[in-house]
Amino acid sequence: MSLAGQYFPPDIRVEKEARTLLQAGHQVFLLCENRKDGLSEETVDGIKVLRIKTSPPGFWRRLWNASCCRIYSPLWRKSLARIVEQEKIEALHIHDLPMVKTGLSVALGFGIPLVADMHENYPIYVQVSRNNRNLRNRLLITIVDPVWVWKLLERHCLKRADRVIAVSDESREHFVQDCGVPSDKVTVVMNAEDPEDFCSIPIKDSIVKKYQSCFTISYIGGFSHHRGIQTAIAAMPEIVQEIPNARLLLVGSGTYENALRPLAQEKEVAQAVEFTGHQPFSLVPSYVAASQVCLIPYIFSAQTDASSPHKLFQYMAMGKPVIVSSMKSLGRVISETGAGLVYTAGDADSLAEAVIKLHRNSELAHGMGEAGRKAVREKYNWSAEGRKLVNIYQNLHMGQGTH
Repeated sequence: MSLAGQYFPPDIRVEKEARTLLQAGHQVFLLCENRKDGLSEETVDGIKVLRIKTSPPGFWRRLWNASCCRIYSPLWRKSLARIVEQEKIEALHIHDLPMVKTGLSVALGFGIPLVADMHENYPIYVQVSRNNRNLRNRLLITIVDPVWVWKLLERHCLKRADRVIAVSDESREHFVQDCGVPSDKVTVVMNAEDPEDFCSIPIKDSIVKKYQSCFTISYIGGFSHHRGIQTAIAAMPEIVQEIPNARLLLVGSGTYENALRPLAQEKEVAQAVEFTGHQPFSLVPSYVAASQVCLIPYIFSAQTDASSPHKLFQYMAMGKPVIVSSMKSLGRVISETGAGLVYTAGDADSLAEAVIKLHRNSELAHGMGEAGRKAVREKYNWSAEGRKLVNIYQNLHMGQGTH
């Protein structure tokens, strides 16, 4: 079995899926980009990782990937075909839309099935991610890499895949209704966490102690416009007025930080907003442990409305009350489990009201945290999601593609 992706490690979803398939008795090969001058071949926790150089660095690499991968990549096809032939691969597992068409070409050539693992509504992701660019770059990339091409590619490729994996019920609905994929071909495998593994990562006492005198509201993840961190900063003046020791802890990085820092100054809450910069995954549990409330403040798009972020289940696994914006997928999980509160996306006053409510009622906050912990333990965990993945391959005609 071969999985294809970008650079590995790390990639939490790819790692969990590969580990699960290994434990189910499959041999797993992973083809990915070699962006960091890593070894061209190595075995990582039982996964045979094969890395290839794909294009020059920087802007030209992004332009090459955008113009090549959406249509067809001869370089990736050649490398993937070589591995399939040499290792007698029986199935391809392709991560995200850019590589699916190339993978389909190889799968068709060798008569093997292909599983398309869609992390998100990729055409909309492409569209919303451009909000981080300046006007000149947005116009250039819109000409070179129009979103309508991605939408056509999505419909064309996913109907031809043997199986499609979605990360939420809402994204499954998109693939069935908008892309025309038969419903029996689409399986939801959420970005759930293995609570035992995640919660066993040692907590760094110095991080917890640093924030023990604060009412810490944390966001952990990438910085971009659609993540809605700007709403959290805009809510801080009202929050600080009610909770003088409130601290908004932003753990992560991204080019959008250049817009967020001036916003904190403009709102006169720079002293209450802390940017930690990129932090290793091993420290994520420590920052969660240091928090009283954890946030997922996404602004609305068709992509975020169907999202299944790892951070939701990581927050819940550690018993922290979660405040999420009114995205359909996030709101569904929170409403079902009672693990937190939902506020109106993009509305700073609504977010501030939710934070203040949890601050005023510590018993409510604690109960929500425990409800989230229970939900992860009983339902929203990788053990349950991993079984769905294994079932896909148990019911797949290995070595017999149906394209």
